[in-house]
Amino acid sequence: MIISKNSKFALVGHGFALFHLYNEIVKNKLIKPIIITHKKQYHLRDLRENKNDILLYRNISTLQKKTKIYYVKDFSYTAVKDILKKNKIDYIFSCSSRFIFKKDVINIFKNKIFNIHGSLLPEERSGAYTYRIFNEKYFCASTIHIVDQGIDTGKIILQTKKVKISKASIPYNFLIETNKCSLDLIKKFVKNISLQRKFNVKVQNHEKSSYLPRFYTDIMGAIDWNWNGKFIEQFIKGCSKPYSGAFCYIIFKNKNYKVKIFNSKFFKTKLNHPFLSGKIFFQNYKIIKVYVNDGYILINFNNFKFEKKILLKKLIGKTFFNNFNDLLKAKILIKNIFKYQ
Repeated sequence: MIISKNSKFALVGHGFALFHLYNEIVKNKLIKPIIITHKKQYHLRDLRENKNDILLYRNISTLQKKTKIYYVKDFSYTAVKDILKKNKIDYIFSCSSRFIFKKDVINIFKNKIFNIHGSLLPEERSGAYTYRIFNEKYFCASTIHIVDQGIDTGKIILQTKKVKISKASIPYNFLIETNKCSLDLIKKFVKNISLQRKFNVKVQNHEKSSYLPRFYTDIMGAIDWNWNGKFIEQFIKGCSKPYSGAFCYIIFKNKNYKVKIFNSKFFKTKLNHPFLSGKIFFQNYKIIKVYVNDGYILINFNNFKFEKKILLKKLIGKTFFNNFNDLLKAKILIKNIFKYQ
């Protein structure tokens, strides 16, 4: 596959990869691309959480004076037809796009829609950072592939090899290193077009593929204090920054409060009675220790975030809980539980 250097791209999505892809295209004196992105309100979370972190996120609105940016609700051909025709778009490149490309767009731009996927294909056809931590796979990679009607199933045109990363890494570190991998691919992609080099397209080996659903930390990040301590430590780490944190609840003054935890350390000791799981048994002004079934979890207070302000000196003896049955019992038996907390 050779992409003409006279081709015009629509960059679809947002964030770090899109920002740098735009700059590389301009830097290599190719035709200036346009940007199509989701509605402005959906950018607010990214801006709020990552606005000062240029290694993790770049606000594409800073490109507003340099090129045309279109904010659309969806990416069906009906919705974007006029934009694509008016700007004489030849190729589409998706970067962290929240859009699902509809069948009509894929058919019209057959083999002309690319996506940059921050993991190794075909092995990881899903959001991979949290799952990598769960499975103790400490590496980063990135892939540029053609978009077809499957989920990350299209032919591969460029890919990085696995890059090792520290076992102490949280998702933030994975994102930083993945962005570096993606930036290398973006530079190579644009340079190949500029020099009219051929892309060696490779069909994915579907037998090696795997897919896990996207992990939504706000919904799926509940800590089960009955797990082994190692799994709890991995789970907390996998939900850490830039995500919203693993969570559980605590009863304080007859009310249930949500607690978010971003990092912890597991210490293996003798087997504890199941009743003790989640119970805070030690506390000073810096740390707390929480029983789990095969030891305890140590958490620094700077890795805590409470739903509301709680007096930290009064946590000792209380119990973290998280599942719906526990929450239901807490609401029904809250007075009795409080007496013994």
